[in-house]
Amino acid sequence: LLGANLALSSATPTISSGFGTTPSVTAGTAAAFRVDVGTGGAASAGVIGLPTATTGWNCSVEDITATTANAANVRTLQLSSTTTTATVENQTVSTGAAVAWTASDILAVSCTAF
Repeated sequence: LLGANLALSSATPTISSGFGTTPSVTAGTAAAFRVDVGTGGAASAGVIGLPTATTGWNCSVEDITATTANAANVRTLQLSSTTTTATVENQTVSTGAAVAWTASDILAVSCTAF
């Protein structure tokens, strides 16, 4: 807690929807965790379930398994949040178009409540 508001949480996040087939949170707490996007190779977005924040969540995301060539052209960004979720999407750097993660990509995610 920061004052009366939640800032960081030790609760383990969940996958609410999206990502690939059988995605999972593989390690960590809401402050820093890993998401395995699962298999399927067609998913470009997903919703992460988080503890209840006062207003919402600010999350940074890094695909730590992207190939060097792919990492220069693709990025994963947070699109939106609610008090209990954060939506992330994989996009091309040049146009912002949605692009699928490679099956079993691992995302390193850090979230702070506000």
